[in-house]
Amino acid sequence: MLPWVLVFIVLVLAGLGVLAGPVWRLFGDVRHLGATVADASARLSRAAADLQAAGDPTPPPAPEPVSVSVPRPRSATAHRP
Repeated sequence: MLPWVLVFIVLVLAGLGVLAGPVWRLFGDVRHLGATVADASARLSRAAADLQAAGDPTPPPAPEPVSVSVPRPRSATAHRP
């Protein structure tokens, strides 16, 4: 009875080894498909945001002007000791 059990175990392990190749390839394909779907989703979100911004009736507010303070020129007498 022992030889039949060993033959059965060897066949099961060989079958798992044969199935491991296609399973590994399927895993890689699913990961690739997931990355493709994520990229397409991000591009669709950006396109939807662009369409929303284009359809907005009011333009975006203009940026605030930056005030630059330039010091007044000093007279030449202020530099003398």
